[in-house]
Amino acid sequence: MSHSRFDILLITFILQGFIMGTVTCIQKKDSIDTPSAKVPDGDVACFSEYMEVWIHRVRIDGFRDWLSGALQIRVNLESLDHLNLHLSGCGFSLHKDLDKNYIFRVSYTGCFVQQQDGYNVLMLNLVKRISRFGGRADRLMMKCPVVSVFPNREHIQCDPEYIQVTRQLPRDNWDKQLDWSLSLRGNLIVALEDASLIQVNVDIKGPDITVQGRRREILSPVEVMENAGEFLALKLVSGQYAYSMEATCPNVIMPTTGETVLHIFKRHMGLTKRGSYHTETLTVSSVSVNQTDKFTVQETSEFVQLIIPTGEILQAKTCADSTQLWQPFYRVDVVLTFKETHHKMQWTMENTLPCAVGAYGLHIWEMLSMVAPNPHPLLL
Repeated sequence: MSHSRFDILLITFILQGFIMGTVTCIQKKDSIDTPSAKVPDGDVACFSEYMEVWIHRVRIDGFRDWLSGALQIRVNLESLDHLNLHLSGCGFSLHKDLDKNYIFRVSYTGCFVQQQDGYNVLMLNLVKRISRFGGRADRLMMKCPVVSVFPNREHIQCDPEYIQVTRQLPRDNWDKQLDWSLSLRGNLIVALEDASLIQVNVDIKGPDITVQGRRREILSPVEVMENAGEFLALKLVSGQYAYSMEATCPNVIMPTTGETVLHIFKRHMGLTKRGSYHTETLTVSSVSVNQTDKFTVQETSEFVQLIIPTGEILQAKTCADSTQLWQPFYRVDVVLTFKETHHKMQWTMENTLPCAVGAYGLHIWEMLSMVAPNPHPLLL
């Protein structure tokens, strides 16, 4: 072979190698510059009873493999509603956001969650596939502080004109105070100092916050199992957090039957995700009433309905402007637990009815006489 021909072949091999190397570099550069590779993963949000992690759609195969192996089930992402029926037993749920990425929610009492040095920890061992024959380990940690103090009580006062709700102000999981705003019916949002714009008064004393407003201005009609009431759709919101101030009051009517019907709105008592993408169902596991053991419990997806014999709770006092008129009232203290939560809900309602005159006054007197031979000890 002549030197000239050898030189030509050598130059050809060098050029081919340069071209192939350039193409390989370009392909590698393209894979690095894709938007999915730049998206940060593992953003954990901490709430009172659960934590959430955002998982980019390009990693969902690895997550599906981990979930299938951990729970020994076949995970089908095409039917999340059906999948969540299986996940709920472990305190898990999976949802898709508007960008087709995924949100994985984990209860602090869920499967595989461990408490380590004051934190709730769940390690997700995701496998990132790099070829059809294998992949590499990709670990993702979910970690949130253990909440030691949990606000779980609500005090509601109803009278013919006003509703008042008192709850304990929460801190976030990192024990920081939050700057709150008020959200009425999910679309009217104002700062606390501007609460009068939505016809609400706010008072903060110590650890408690109290909101008050006229019933006709801030309550909405609600019907539960053919029983009517009025509902306050009010929340505190701050950043990603929401905190319920929701409550119900019975309609302003005199007790004309032997039963009193009360409605308790179901919800988590602590911090929840603001504008949550799904409605989480809570199921009653136990109910106790301080004033009596005689009551009936029914529930819908949103409310717990208590039916209590009126004579067990009804009391009366003389009206402020006339000692000749009766004003009926009652107080009910309830403790509820739900299967999906690990904190008790302490719910108190005081309901004061209009002063009773004429036939109504006589009816109230008769009802009180049925409770005790001498109704005067019930007077305040």
